Amino acid sequence: MKGITLLEVLVAMGIATIVGVLLVVIITNSAGLFKDQSSKVSVGVNTNDSFSQIRASIKQASAISDQSGSGQLILKVASIDAGGNIIDSTYDDFVFLINQKNLHFQIIPNLSSSRKSKDSILAGNVDNINFQYLNFVNPPAEVTPAAATKIRISLNIKSSIATAEANLRND
Repeated sequence: MKGITLLEVLVAMGIATIVGVLLVVIITNSAGLFKDQSSKVSVGVNTNDSFSQIRASIKQASAISDQSGSGQLILKVASIDAGGNIIDSTYDDFVFLINQKNLHFQIIPNLSSSRKSKDSILAGNVDNINFQYLNFVNPPAEVTPAAATKIRISLNIKSSIATAEANLRND
């Protein structure tokens, strides 16, 4: 007689079940790996974007406020009029700080400035930020914020620590 026996059908179903379970395990592990890698890429992009904004602001700054500290950076940036021209001896404050695990960038314009007020979040899940104020001697020495010509920034996002440095515009 021709045909398939019940035993052959049961063996084929058993093999198909094992292959199906293995496929589900592989797909589940791949999805977890993709999520982990996407999270790491996101942290890297947030870190780079944050450093870019901080460095660009430091390079624009004329001075650092005395109110700056290790966890907060307040830069004095020349105010501008409606035509985009610099207003002499008038400064807007550019502030970088952590509030509720978010790295904020705030612009607090002088009353005579045409620059718009701003409060944006540069990165989330920030564990810590540290600003270290340095001078230009070699090796650099730590100084008060108002005397600094260089700033070292350490940013800790999701247990990933990165460091960058930037010099003030006029030095």
